[in-house]
Parts: sequence; C-alpha cells; structure tokens
Amino acid sequence: MNDQSKLSQMKKSILIFLTLAFAFQTADAQITALNQNRSHFISGKSGIGGGYSDRGELVQQNSNGGNINNGISYSWRYYNTGNTGIQGDYVEAVWIDHDGDPYIAGYTPGWEEGGFAKYIQTENRWINYSNIDYPVIGNINDVGSSRISDIEEDTNGILWMATWRGILKFNPDIGGSSIEFWGADNSQHPGGRTIDLEIAPDGSVWAAVLSVVWGDGGLVNYNPATNVWRYWHYGSIANNWPGLIGFCENVSIQKKTSGGYVVWVDGAGWNTMITFDSDSQLFTLLPQNQVPGEVVALPGSDCIDDVNNLWAFRYTDSGNIYSLDYRTPSGNWITPPQPLSNTENDIWAFKAYGNGNALLIDDNSRVWLFNGSVWQDLGVWREGGFSYGVDIDANGNIWATGIGGAAKRNAQTGIWQRYRITNSSQITYWVEDITIDDEGNVYMAGNAGTGVGGFQKFDGTRWTGFNEFTYGLGNPFPFPTDNAEVLYFRPSNGNIIVNPMFNNLHSWNGSNYTSLNYSNARSQGVVEDSQNRLWSLGEYYDLKYYSNNIWTSVPFIGSGSNIKKDPARPGTVWACSGYQVLRTDGVYNFSKVTDDFSELDPQSDGLTTVVPIADGFAWVGTNQGLAKINSNNGSYQFFSPSNSQIPGENISPLTVTPDGRLWFTNFGSNSTSVYGLCWYDGTNFGIFPQQQTGGLPHAQIYDVEVKNIQDGYELWISCASRGVAVLTVDNTPVNVKVQETQINSFVLMQNYPNPFNPVTNLEFTIYETGIVSLKIYDIAGKEVTTIVNADLKPGTYKYNFNASDLASGTYFYTMASKNFSETKKMVVLK
Repeated sequence: MNDQSKLSQMKKSILIFLTLAFAFQTADAQITALNQNRSHFISGKSGIGGGYSDRGELVQQNSNGGNINNGISYSWRYYNTGNTGIQGDYVEAVWIDHDGDPYIAGYTPGWEEGGFAKYIQTENRWINYSNIDYPVIGNINDVGSSRISDIEEDTNGILWMATWRGILKFNPDIGGSSIEFWGADNSQHPGGRTIDLEIAPDGSVWAAVLSVVWGDGGLVNYNPATNVWRYWHYGSIANNWPGLIGFCENVSIQKKTSGGYVVWVDGAGWNTMITFDSDSQLFTLLPQNQVPGEVVALPGSDCIDDVNNLWAFRYTDSGNIYSLDYRTPSGNWITPPQPLSNTENDIWAFKAYGNGNALLIDDNSRVWLFNGSVWQDLGVWREGGFSYGVDIDANGNIWATGIGGAAKRNAQTGIWQRYRITNSSQITYWVEDITIDDEGNVYMAGNAGTGVGGFQKFDGTRWTGFNEFTYGLGNPFPFPTDNAEVLYFRPSNGNIIVNPMFNNLHSWNGSNYTSLNYSNARSQGVVEDSQNRLWSLGEYYDLKYYSNNIWTSVPFIGSGSNIKKDPARPGTVWACSGYQVLRTDGVYNFSKVTDDFSELDPQSDGLTTVVPIADGFAWVGTNQGLAKINSNNGSYQFFSPSNSQIPGENISPLTVTPDGRLWFTNFGSNSTSVYGLCWYDGTNFGIFPQQQTGGLPHAQIYDVEVKNIQDGYELWISCASRGVAVLTVDNTPVNVKVQETQINSFVLMQNYPNPFNPVTNLEFTIYETGIVSLKIYDIAGKEVTTIVNADLKPGTYKYNFNASDLASGTYFYTMASKNFSETKKMVVLK
C-alpha cells in the first residue's frame, strides 16, 4: 500500500460528500430555485411505507373574518424520497439486526432529508425514521442533519448512530419516540461530522469527529450511565492527548484480557495513531518511524471481530510497505494473506467479524471476503466507486451500501439484489400527476434524475417502481424518457393510462403497455366519460376522444390546462385552457371564454382550471378570482377579494369532495401573503396555509385526488418540490357519541382499521346507564391509556385512538361496565 492512499481516503471523506451534494444541487437548478420558496414539515410520526401523521384543527374563515372551529378531525401524512423506503440514493451505513433484517441509513442531498430505516425482508416493507417525521434527528435546513455514517448496538440493544452533526440514540423496542440527539447545542460534542463510533465494555460511547465548516472535530466520549461528556481536540492536553491532533477518522475498542479496554484512534491523516488505556486514563501517540510493526492506520469503521481481534495497517519492510494484520486480545500480531494490491491501495468499507474474518470493498465497489485462509472475490455490488458500508448476517448474506443505494448478496446463490429509491421508495419530490385505482392503490408520476424515472405504485405499505432501474422488484418503463407526465386509472377496464414525456399515450394492463395511437407526443390530461370514451387534452388547441380505436377531434381554443368528467350529463367532459372553458360530448358544446367575464381583461387575464359539479355547474378559476358557471343558462357568480372573503385572487380549483366542498389553491395571489390549500363550502372559505411544520408543505399544487375512506376522505396532494401530502378529513368528531337509541345488549366492535398507523376507530354499544371504561393495554398487560371512564347512557359510542407514541406491536382494548367486560386485540404497524 502506498503512502498516499490513506491520505487520499481521508480527503475523500472530507470533500467528496460536500462536492456531490453541491453538484446535485447545481444539476437540479430548477429544484434549487423553487426551494427558495419551499415549505418544510418536520413533526409527527412515521407510518407504514414512510410518511407521518400530525393531527390538527382546521381554521375556517367566516364572513366576519373571524376564526371558528368546525369540529371535524384532520390529520396529515407525507410521502417523498427522504421518508419512504431506503430514504435516498446516498447510503453510508448499514447494521444488521439479530433477526437478519438490516437498518440502512440513507439521505437525499440538496433537501437534507433522510435518516434510517429497517427493512423487513419477508414483507418487502420499510419502517422509516426520517428527520421529516422526527425532527429530533436534525433540521432539514442544515447540511448533514440526516446523514448517518455508522450504526452500533450496545449491550442493552440500544442503537447509537454517528451523524454528520452529532450522535443519535434509538431504542428499537420503543420506536421513533425514543430517538435522542446530541450535538454542539446540547452537549460537548463539537458539532462536526461524526464519522465513526464504538461502544466500550463500560457502556460509554466513543466517537471520531471530523472538522467541517459547521463544526469542529476531535475525539468524543459519552457515558450514558453518568451523563458525563469528555472531548479532546486541537490544543487539548487532558489525559495526555496529543495537542496537535484536531480531528479523527476512525475509532475501535479492544478489550484487554486483564480487564478494561484500549481505544484505538485513527487521527488526523495518515500515520497518526493514538491509543487510550481505560485503566490509566491516558492517551499515547504511537511512534511513526517507519519501523516494521508500527501501527499506521485503521482500515475502516468496524475493525474488531467477534473474538476481539483488532485489524489494522502496520508498517513492514516488504515490497508492499504496509500490511493488513490483526492483533489478538493477548497482544500478538498475526499477518494473514494480504488482499490483492488494488484492494489494499483503496479500501472504502471494512468489516471484521467472526474469528479472523473480514470483508472489504475496494474503489471499484468489488466486495472481498477473507475466510481465515484466502481472500474471495464476491463480485461488484454495483458499478462505480463510493462505497461506504458493509455488513454480514448470521447466514452469510452480505449487505453493501454507498452512492446508489444498497445491495444484498445471497449467500446461497451469490446474486446481488439492489435496493434504491427506484424500487423501494417514492422516487421524486416533483409529482406531476396522481391517480388512484378501485382498490385504493395510488400511482404517482416521478423523475429521480436524468435517465431515472417513470412512476410508482403505493399500496399503503410498500412502493413498486415502474422504471428502468427496478432490479427485478418492479415493472418496466420501456420508453426513451425519464418522466411520466400523465397518469389515469381507467374505470371501465382497470388499466393505467400513461403519457411518458414526448412519447404519446399508452395503456398498462398489469402486464404490458399498449399504444393508443395518440397523435400528440404530450397530453395535458386524460379522463373517461360515462360512455367509456377516453378523452385527452393536448398542449395547444387540441381536444380528442378515443372510441373504437379512433381519435376524434373536438374544436378547442388555447393551451390545455385540465380536463374533468361531467358528473351528470352522459358522455360529457369539461376542458379548460387559459382562454376557454368547454363543456362537450363531441356534438353538444357549451363554451365560455375570457371575453365573457366582465371581471377579466382579455388582454392580460386568463383562466386556470375547471372542476365540474352537479346539474351542469362548474367551478372555473382565474387570475382575478373564482367563477361558478351555470352551463344551463350561461350565467355565473364571481368571487374575488373585493366582494368576498376568498383568500386571494389567483385561484386554481382542484377538486370537489363528498361533503360538497370545493378545494383550491391560491398560489401566486398578490392580494394575500398567505398561500395554502383552500376550500369553500358554499358559506365559508377556509385555508390550510403553507407552513414549515405539520401542515401543507407547498401551495403550488399540481394535482389533488380524492380517496374515500370510512367516515371521511383523504386528499392526495401533489406539491411542487415537496412530494405528496395527504390530508385526512374525518367527519366523525373525536370522542363524540354518535347514536343514542333503545339498545338491549352490550357490544364491543373490532377496531377499524386493523392493523393501523397511527389512528384507529374504537366503537361499542351499551344498553344501560352506568360507569363505562375503555382502556388500552400492552402485550404485558400494562395499561397504556384510558380512552373513556364515564357515566354513559344507553347508545353506541365511537372514539378515535391515536397510537403515534406507541411502538409497533400487539395491544388490547377492554370495554368494561358493571355487568359486562370484553377485550379485543389490535395491532399497531409502523
């Protein structure tokens, strides 16, 4: 190994991530520009497949400008690259749990969103812990806040993680509510990039910290039992620390046979090794005189194997200059057969395990295994460099991570299986279209970068990719483009209609794509009418319907904006451009243009979108307000800030929900400083403002789709640069009696939904007045909470239970009264 290799590796550790993050942001200039106005959300709890819930109340604006609470329950969830699946294509750390399932730490640079996730392999399901959902992990406005470089377990089963800004603690038995963070603001940690950490036999945590622009480096020690911190850095002399050492790269801890332990610290640069003896509490700077046997560096983050051997590079007088050896607990050094020269010169990830066994990944992402006798070539886990983590489970399966996700090598077949955002996550922050099928599956268009895109399917638990890089865990997207512009579930045959950008319309039947022979390269939207004809709105002066394999054109003026099915008139749709709104069945036509609105200046004003409602009426947005059009007689009603409480003048209608509310966005309005998701119920206007935490992440909305659920509905909202937000509207008030009548029995119903995350409904019926309790218990019989304990009259009662603070697992709920008691089981699945 040459003298420059370790220094080269150190420089890469310092510079490459920052360079790549900057390059990522530069390449996505459009994203960067919109991020100047982006809104973030960083509170709540993680859900199945990613996302979190945050219960809230709607602020409704009445005619007097005051605020009233309409009593309906609301909650938010979020889905984007940083909190679903593998949580990003940049993956530094992997740790395999005792059940063989890995914890994988991933992030998305530029947005600084990510964290760690456990992958449940048998269910193809990810349990996500993201700084989007758990802000304790780190602020998404700070570079490095979600970047985790190492994961280690202590003797109590607690996971400790090295982040680019501090140290995380996580209890898997409790879940996300157990996460704690220590950094420069709340501890003696200097706030620099924690590259590596180890747990000592006394339970204390040792961390090697690199100096970066936002924080200093050095060596950190924290004892959770005493809550005592120690920190050694440039200029320190405590415990005989060599004062010229300002940062550290790696740390490993070897137990001494006589008791106590030795901390091996790879210091600032090549040929800087320090040890710390727990008995003497002193550091020793090891000599570097190019004498054979001198320890010059650690090969990586995990240099102690299962029988307490320490792996390290030592100086030698042989032709290779350095030798990769291991030191036994008794202090003897063993020189095993050496890796091939190209691997020794550039080790990017290292893992010691077993008794004198090791794994390493070279600069070409080739994985090598030392079985105690020889080094075996296990192949390339993915093409290219920049590998950062490697681990092996009890069955010999190997996980490798780096830029481009993670991969598992099956010990039986020798095959590497890749996992990326393309086949495990919501792949993009820019979702141009959403559609929901009749089984509740949600399809989202997406683009994850040049050549990486298509669309994703989300079944509520897991993500399935339709793109070129699914690695056998998804479906094809065989089009010469990296984006899908239009998605539509066609009710008549269950197919998904897709417009790959510049590649016409196609139909996906679950197995194959079929061209619809659409003459335009692009579509602005498709919809099926009540006669099962498919309509497409083109870019410019183009509207067509598809019947008997033939497209028929319908006259239309302007650049296409959106198209919707008429809810009443057979075979009829509504289409909107910046100039015209048209109701048509191909023969019948009702039209209004900007000239027909006295409130608009045809020279400068225009229409936005249309949303039809019953009986020939439709909502049409403009840049000066909102119009309700009556196509039966051509009249309209106009709402603007000058004559109503509408929150803004640049209005884009989005959808109408089962409760009759119109939902719209006021993004781009000049008459208000508050943008958001707005609604109108015929009497009052309301708004969910765009905000940093716990609400709408961005008011520039591409699409909203409605999904009906028990007792309400969900709005699936595509937010520019922020992925997808889901607003759940529960029309059953929380903790309110819903029925009172003559009852002659006690009944405890099964909770719904079940399993659930995080909210479920609990319902029971009583037939006599008396004290009734409803309580939740964990699997050990410990009471978790009391939902109700009150004197109730005969009737049926329904309550919402929010399990945001509970870990995944089985729980029981018991309803008891003077003459009745019953218990049922429910499952929290996060």
